[in-house]
Parts: sequence; C-alpha cells; structure tokens
Amino acid sequence: MAEEYSQTMNWQGHLYFEPPYSIASLAPSLRNGMIVIGSLALLSVLSTLSLICFISHRFINWRNHYSSNICLNQYVVLVLNLLLADLQQSLGFMLSFHWVKRNAILAPSHACFSQGWLIHSGDVSSGFFVFAIALHTFYTAVVGKRIGSKAFAVAIVCVWAAAYFLTGLGVGIHGNQYFVRAGAWCWVSSAFEPDRLGLHYIWVFLIEFGLVVIYAVTFYKLRQKTRRIFDDPDAPSRNMNTINAVNRITQLMTLYPIVYICLTLPLSAGRMWSMSHGGASTSPTFSCIAGAMMTSCGWIDSLLYTLTRRRLLRDTMPKTNSSRSNGGDVSELGERNITHTRSVTVQKGQLKDVFSMTSPCEYDHNGSVSSATGSEDPIFDGIYPAGKPETKITVNVDQVELKKDKALDANTQH
Repeated sequence: MAEEYSQTMNWQGHLYFEPPYSIASLAPSLRNGMIVIGSLALLSVLSTLSLICFISHRFINWRNHYSSNICLNQYVVLVLNLLLADLQQSLGFMLSFHWVKRNAILAPSHACFSQGWLIHSGDVSSGFFVFAIALHTFYTAVVGKRIGSKAFAVAIVCVWAAAYFLTGLGVGIHGNQYFVRAGAWCWVSSAFEPDRLGLHYIWVFLIEFGLVVIYAVTFYKLRQKTRRIFDDPDAPSRNMNTINAVNRITQLMTLYPIVYICLTLPLSAGRMWSMSHGGASTSPTFSCIAGAMMTSCGWIDSLLYTLTRRRLLRDTMPKTNSSRSNGGDVSELGERNITHTRSVTVQKGQLKDVFSMTSPCEYDHNGSVSSATGSEDPIFDGIYPAGKPETKITVNVDQVELKKDKALDANTQH
C-alpha cells in the first residue's frame, strides 16, 4: 500500500504526506485531547526521571545506606529498567506539545520519526520488562532459586536488543514512510498493518496473556506450599516465615503487570478493532483517552515503587549496619531485624552454596545468629531426592566460612 503515499501537501513552504498520514489543522477536540496526553506524559517524564536519578544515586553510594551492594538486588534492577522504558514512551507522548504548538501533525519530519520511535520502542520494552518481572518472580517464588548475576545481566541486554530490533526493523524496510500520523500522534503507518501486527500487537497480546498465566500458576503453587506447611505439624516455623516473605514479594511484583495490562489494553484493543474493520479509524476521543492511559504507565509505576520501596527492601536486602545508617533507611532495613542469610547444602562431605535470601533472624541462647528462613528448604524442594541424604543449614552470610567448617566436621562425625 506504499503507493498511496503522496508527498504533495504544502505546509509553510514544506512538502509532507497527504492525509491521513499528515494533518494540516487539528480539530478542537483532538487538540484538547493532545494537551491532556502531553500533560500526563510530562508528569510521567518528571516522576520516572526523578526516581531513576534517585535509584542511580543509591547504586553509586550504596555503602552509605546498605550493608550490601543494592546493584545486585535483581528486583530493583528490573524496576529500574522498567522505569527507563516508561521514560522513553513518555518522552514520545510529550511531543504532543510540539504538534499542539504547530496545530498540525506532519510526516515525514524529525519530530514525527522521533515520536514514533520512542513510543514504539518504549511500549515494547516496557512490556518485555513487565514480562521479565513475572518470569523472575515465578523462578524465585516457585522454583526457589536465584538467577546468576551474569545470566541476569545478559537477559537485560537481550531485552533491550529485542525491543530496538522490533522497532528498527520496520524503519529499515520502509524508511521515512514507516512512522507517520496515526490518530493523535505519530506511529507505524496504517499502510503497513502486517508490520503493526508482527512487530508490535502480537508481542503485546502474548505478554498480556503470558502474565495472566504466569501469575495464576505462581499463586497456585504458593498456595499449595502454604497449605502443605499448615498441614504438617512438624514443619519448622522458619518454613512459614520463608513462604510469607516470598508471598509478600510476589504480591508487590504483581502490581506492575496489573498496571501494564490495565493501561495498555484499551489502545491495543482499539488498534486491533481498526485492523479487523479494514483500517477504519477509532474516534479522536477514544484515541486520546487510550493514549492518556498509556502514557500514565510512567508516573503510576513510579508511584508504585515509591509506595512499596521500603516493604520490598525489607524482604530483599540485608540489615543495615548501624555505623552506616543515616536516616530513613535505618527503619526500613533495621527495625524488623532483617539480615542476609545463605542456605548451604552438605552432601557427601562437600558443602555447596545453594542460594541467598534475606530473612528474619533468630538468636540462640549463645547469642549466635541462625536464620528463621532459608530459600532452599522443603517448602521449595518438596521432598529430598531419594538416595542422596543431605544436611541443610542456613547461616548469617558474615559467618559463612566458620559455619562451613563446623558443618563439615559434623557431617564427618555422622
């Protein structure tokens, strides 16, 4: 359908594509709707940028606030990348002010290309990171393991690479005809519906469907484990503490997918309706409402992290050393006696490091610390493998070396 393009519309001495790929004058209702979109986009840009700067500052100066490197907290890193994706999308929608000032939406132009690129890449990457949060939560809560740092870093890079590949592929094929006016902003041209479907819609709907499935399975499995503990009168209390901590983290990380689905589904559904009706356009009012919801992902995600940050860090970060504490983080990491623990497994005289997790700790009569929760225990494993007897202990990470020696001696005596 590229033959429909005709760059003959003259606007202030420059030639642009004819309608519907450009529009020389905005209707009052469309103009007002674009002002709302731009205002919410500006709110998202300010909130996400502020939170990104705050988290980055804590990453750089973590020694002043935490007893371990917060850069290794995978939950916080995932949220940070989600905020970066939201920032891109919001910057794209904020260009609505440019069109309002000109009282036109013009393509091809640098502003139109920039808006199309930012919205497309931001939407796809935010969806990918929401899905990554869901997979990470499932792997941690249900499988009961932690993703290695190198694998985690590679996964982050791959997510960004995939988002930019899906965005750049259409540009590489169609050039400056790819991003043109599409309703109240610039996006993929209606002349390339297969590209819209293959490079955007299908991924959004797969993510939304996958989120529902993943979290349904996650909560079902956690409910099974909780019931198993209640039904076992001999189950240690530390197992219940573990499942409670995992449940809290899972509930917190579920909020981001809920926000993504609620705010992106109207626009995606409207675009799919347009495709199924031969490219018919949705009303300007619907487009503006859907766009306003979509660009609100940034400020709502920022608000969610701000409101849940203390609770998340209580369950995923070590206790703050009193000599390093300076203000607010003392209460968030110290008031509940949170410490970083490590579960280790002794098998055939060899001690293996299994998994690290933050947990409430208990003190025995000698004053030594023993974990009340371990991340690798029967609540995650179910039954120990037959024929492979093992001893599991959970220790304070600062006392790992001492406990390892004692565990090996004890295992030898047995």
